Amino acid sequence: MHSVKTALITGGSRGVGLCIARELARQGYAIALLVRSDVEAAQHAVDKLTAQGARAAFWRVDITDRPAVQQVLDEVVNVLGAPSLLVNNAGSTAAAPLLELRDEQWQQVLNTQLTGTFVMSVETVRRMAPGGVIINIAGASAHRCYPNAGAFGPSKAGVVNLTAQMSIEWAPRGIRVCGISPGPIRDPDSHWATQEPLLAQEVARLPLQRPVSSDEVARSVAFLATTASFTGQMLILDSGGLNTWYMTEQEAR
Repeated sequence: MHSVKTALITGGSRGVGLCIARELARQGYAIALLVRSDVEAAQHAVDKLTAQGARAAFWRVDITDRPAVQQVLDEVVNVLGAPSLLVNNAGSTAAAPLLELRDEQWQQVLNTQLTGTFVMSVETVRRMAPGGVIINIAGASAHRCYPNAGAFGPSKAGVVNLTAQMSIEWAPRGIRVCGISPGPIRDPDSHWATQEPLLAQEVARLPLQRPVSSDEVARSVAFLATTASFTGQMLILDSGGLNTWYMTEQEAR
């Protein structure tokens, strides 16, 4: 009954998540968007996807609530078919120095980005056939540190390790698990540099002197979804910044 491939995307109602959804729709996937609260944005996203000719629907769920996730995934299977691709894209941030970071801020970020990735992946794999793929969106912050980032980097570093752990355990099931670690994501036509001058200074010190675009992340997801030999590793999209993170402006010249 369900012959079209189905992709699950958490946090897919706007921004990078929606860009990923639209790219996967172009690749022939039916799209299931899982959102926490923004129903209006989710419906708008579904409208865009169906206008492309894709089968698409959204479900509202707390991805850290296992019983709720189980119920929603069963509904997705009934409506769109068993998932062949999961993109763990949902994120949260609470920027602050560690000495000022509240416990609830720490827990919120870790719950969304690490626990949510764990729960979604485990429950999806239970419903996924061999040949399935999980792609975790981490961040360049998982591989390096900068002051006042709060729990964001530590939680994403956990996602990187969890990606490797899942890839080892689920390879015998025929399931690949990999991920993408983007640097700053800004789209060329958004005039971001004038609105964020401090970020523009940092980007100017990157080897390629440019941020990552949403489209580049989306196309990378599509690439990893079809690259059968890639598992257990992260694709780092940061314009070369991982190699130069501690360089000052003078040193970069």
